[in-house]
Amino acid sequence: MEMEMFCYQCEQTAGGKGCVKMGVCGKDPEVAALQDLLIYLLKGIGFYGQKILEKGKKSIKKLINSLWMQCSLL
Repeated sequence: MEMEMFCYQCEQTAGGKGCVKMGVCGKDPEVAALQDLLIYLLKGIGFYGQKILEKGKKSIKKLINSLWMQCSLL
């Protein structure tokens, strides 16, 4: 079964419109999906990190350590 893809992640994107079958860079649909997921997760981490900073916390070390612990369990 062939996965569909839409990738606009790199400067090699065909015509600046996104790759839909196979990346111009050689990336396959699975890698494109994993990179999209990674970006989504990082945006979420940034969102909550910002909220922690807005509450006056000087360090988000506890959040980072907790996230690292979760990643190491995978």
